[in-house]
Amino acid sequence: MKSYVIEKKRIGFLLEEFLKNFKVYGPTKPGFDSSFDEIKSMDDLNLDYKSTVIPPKKFFLPPREILFEFKTENKKFEIKEIINQEKFVLFGVHPCDVNAIIKLDRFFSDDIKDTYYHNRRKNSIIVALNCVHPDEYSFCKSMNAGPFLDKGYDILLTDIGRKYLIEIGSNKGKKIIKGIKIAEASYNDINKKEKKCISADKKIKKIIDPSWLPKLAEENLDYKIWIDLAERGGVNGCFSCLSCGSCSLVCPTCYCYDVYDKLDLSLKKGIRIRELDSCQLLEYGEAALDFNFRKERRDRIRHWMNCKFGAAAGGNNSSCVGCGRCILICPAKIDITKVAKSLWSKR
Repeated sequence: MKSYVIEKKRIGFLLEEFLKNFKVYGPTKPGFDSSFDEIKSMDDLNLDYKSTVIPPKKFFLPPREILFEFKTENKKFEIKEIINQEKFVLFGVHPCDVNAIIKLDRFFSDDIKDTYYHNRRKNSIIVALNCVHPDEYSFCKSMNAGPFLDKGYDILLTDIGRKYLIEIGSNKGKKIIKGIKIAEASYNDINKKEKKCISADKKIKKIIDPSWLPKLAEENLDYKIWIDLAERGGVNGCFSCLSCGSCSLVCPTCYCYDVYDKLDLSLKKGIRIRELDSCQLLEYGEAALDFNFRKERRDRIRHWMNCKFGAAAGGNNSSCVGCGRCILICPAKIDITKVAKSLWSKR
């Protein structure tokens, strides 16, 4: 598809085109407090952000949602599904988060399609933003998830100086672009994007080789690093894992959840709730007869790391996109890239 350019001062026209028919969510507030919130005008939007603490995953997989209501009356049992029909745009999503959404698409499509997740995806438009200023925690390049994007978007923006280069990735994006007056991109504009890509690559300092990680992680389930991380003051300058679940909270691909029913006092009606959970929490592994299949902290940190490395549940696909949020947020200063390098030394 064709590429276009738009002056930065005119990006508001693109935003206004979306606001006519959709709710728009994008990065707000500069600095550490940046988050994806509702955007009502250009004054709310911050396209110079480096990262958000909470990923945009929350718009497809909310921390807590009601799946359906149920009631029993006159010996009949009724269920009413609660399906969110909101049409919305995610504006300014970085490549790591777009790739995380691609992984979630696969997770919620295998075997049984998750109606709630896919309904939100169907009603969404992704306006991605190539990451020209990756932060110090990022290792997206190693995970083939950034800092520039080549799939998973409807519209892709790249900051090329005084303009944004616009690339179309779907018919949804093509339809929107038809509504605004913009010029086709020149060879010089495309060349500027390539230079920005090279520059962004050089800014990423955390580098790992993920090619053998699934195999190495699976073969080293008893490696002493798991005990060190959990009980012996950590490794490489970090402290012992607290099993607080912060890494799961900020991870754009963690999708584990709990499902439970909440009844009213009559016991004749209630709601079924889905709530995000974390394999790092002790309660996660609790089962009947006071059994816990992942009681030890070393087992929980190992499982989370192996899931990111692609070795959990017999799989071989990494669920990590290298966004670096877990490194930023961890109170014990555990760095997943250092753990990966320690495993790599065992090859």
